[in-house]
Amino acid sequence: MPIFITMEVNIMSFIRIKELDGRKYKFLVKGIREGDKVKQKVVKYLGPVNPVYKSGTKRKTNASIFVRELNDKEERELKTALHSSNAFTRDRARIILFSSEKMSPPEISKKINCCFTKTRQAIINFNEEGIKSLNRRKAKGAVPKFTDMDKKIIILHFSKSPREFGVPISAWTLPKFREHLIKSKVVNSISIEKLRQIIIAAGRKLRRSKRWQYSPDKNFGEKKEDH
Repeated sequence: MPIFITMEVNIMSFIRIKELDGRKYKFLVKGIREGDKVKQKVVKYLGPVNPVYKSGTKRKTNASIFVRELNDKEERELKTALHSSNAFTRDRARIILFSSEKMSPPEISKKINCCFTKTRQAIINFNEEGIKSLNRRKAKGAVPKFTDMDKKIIILHFSKSPREFGVPISAWTLPKFREHLIKSKVVNSISIEKLRQIIIAAGRKLRRSKRWQYSPDKNFGEKKEDH
């Protein structure tokens, strides 16, 4: 059986210019002979014909952040803050004043023995907020578990007779009302004490019956249901 062998012969290499999206680019191209035909193959990308080099000042790094120019009032208040009884305020004032002397954050951190991140953030905060940034921000409080709308819906259910919801009692007890709210998917969970607080805060009176049993024990509802 005859065997055919294709011979590839490198003829020559040259630079071809190709235009893409309105810009011209250079490619190194080789001519390869395959049998009776010559095919051109791109060997290497050589870059744009007219490269564009960005000029101007270097981008500022985090290490080169400085405080903005201080006015006379700010400078006086910062110097007064150096004698504050609050350590947070004193440290921030020192950082800002050192930065106004063109001292970099790493240099300030080393001088006052604090972390670089704290120094840099103090400068950023002052540039955005001014003297207010010398006071420590209050920690965000916990997100309320029950919104105003949740409480309104709870009170709406409480204002109706239990029998309207198919509960065979004449008046709501806290354990039964809690059980109803969870079963009706008004809330996923709620303690009896929290439920009592919501009802009283809305100005509603808790109606008592002979079977009324209630304890401030937060696990009272669960314990009662076990009996």
